[in-house]
Amino acid sequence: MKKLLLHTPFLIAALLLWTTVPVASQSFSVAATSAEGNGDLNGYIPVKIMVTNNTSSTLNLRVAITERGQLPAGWQTQICFFLNCYPPERQEVDGELEANGSEELDITFMTDENPGKGCVEVTVTNLDNTSEKQVLTFCATAGTTSRSSAPAAGSISLEQNYPNPFSAGNSGTTKISYFLPSASPVTLKVYNLLGREVRTLVSEMRSAGKSTAIWDGHDNAGRSVPPGVYLYKLTTNRQTISRRMLYTR
Repeated sequence: MKKLLLHTPFLIAALLLWTTVPVASQSFSVAATSAEGNGDLNGYIPVKIMVTNNTSSTLNLRVAITERGQLPAGWQTQICFFLNCYPPERQEVDGELEANGSEELDITFMTDENPGKGCVEVTVTNLDNTSEKQVLTFCATAGTTSRSSAPAAGSISLEQNYPNPFSAGNSGTTKISYFLPSASPVTLKVYNLLGREVRTLVSEMRSAGKSTAIWDGHDNAGRSVPPGVYLYKLTTNRQTISRRMLYTR
């Protein structure tokens, strides 16, 4: 008994040391493992989950649609991440998430005239340590009475820029996403509050689906613009939509 008591403090110390060893956290995290959206037929439904880099280094990530489930006939999906939206046929994309940064992983469902619910399974993998993975489920429902703020069927849509406000001192860029129901010539321009053009971001023919553009707070001559409120305007051969954004130092 005495021998056991003599060793007890050492056993307790060893146990405390073992229980307090820090467990390495995953290099990235997600705000949720599933998300759902509702919208209209013949339109699009963006479904988003925030992904965060928990390290002070750039992360090399892979986003892959690993299971498409049963999508209603005619429906398609797009991956929107790494400050870009990719064609529906791209089922896997690689890119970088900046140090300590966060970005919305958007799986956009492009619906047809067939109502129903569709789900896809998406796997996010750290390419520098492939044992680190997150499996996410994105679902969308269209053609029901339950609807979200998705655009009306057959119309163009212009989303609020993200992040907003944005600053030169942070990432220095903001992402502007828009949706086209059919192929169209497109212009996307930034204006100051006096109505003067500051920057042309897009001026070309674009295919149907969701697209993104990036503004870095510079004008057409490459000069940094002063902080303030700016307008961005999307124009097609069918209509024009504009929104406001805030640029800070």
